[in-house]
Amino acid sequence: MTAPASLTLLGTGDSKGVPRFWCACAVCTEARTGGVNRRRRTTTLLRVGAQSALLDAGPDTHAALARLPAPLVPGMVLLSHAHNDHLLGLGDLLDYVQYAGGTLPVYAPASVIPAIRERFGYAFRLRSPVQVWPDEGVRVGGVTLRAFRVPHGANGESHAFRLDAPGWAVAIMTDAIDVPGNTAAAWLTGLDLLVLGTSFADESAQAHSGRSVYDVREALALPWAQAAQQVILTHLSHEVDARQVAHLPPGWRYAHDGLTVPLP
Repeated sequence: MTAPASLTLLGTGDSKGVPRFWCACAVCTEARTGGVNRRRRTTTLLRVGAQSALLDAGPDTHAALARLPAPLVPGMVLLSHAHNDHLLGLGDLLDYVQYAGGTLPVYAPASVIPAIRERFGYAFRLRSPVQVWPDEGVRVGGVTLRAFRVPHGANGESHAFRLDAPGWAVAIMTDAIDVPGNTAAAWLTGLDLLVLGTSFADESAQAHSGRSVYDVREALALPWAQAAQQVILTHLSHEVDARQVAHLPPGWRYAHDGLTVPLP
């Protein structure tokens, strides 16, 4: 039997976070009061019993971990791609290994590791602190975590996470658009929970060639999203007001920083 598991969304913003420091829109104004729209960059904490893992490590990871009610060092870190808003918190985690004498397995798809080495060259002097994510996945307690490649539009490619345990399945896909049907059929079916990145409410006025993430309008029409038991929309910009939920169907909601979801 798998130990009780949960996801805590430590960071639910897009690459610029919310509030934008230069913006006085209604969402950014509410966010400055510490409201529901205050969003750090992407980091997700998986707990399975006494074990834990970080999925991505955005620039605000230190602040997010420091706000937890008790000290927590993740058992491993899993990285989806090498964009700053998902990666720059890795520096603080590597400092923990160096100065506290701890160990921290870090996994990333093989295609992502060269970009991590460019960003954190000092950490690779003696050996690589990042291991290739094996095809069969890694395990946290009784949960198997696998990575699968997804298109990131104008930003190239990213990876999403698939979590499987006896009796439930979860997918976390924060940075993707135009996911092919064969990828959806292989990885995005039978989901109890889908955590999906939708940075904007409606980008239909923008040239599709310049976009990199689904918007809320598109997400609502995706058959594989409609088939999930629950959907949480994350990676949100200041265009999305998490207080406005009347347009979301049953089982759908907006993420907010600190949201903890029991699994399944």
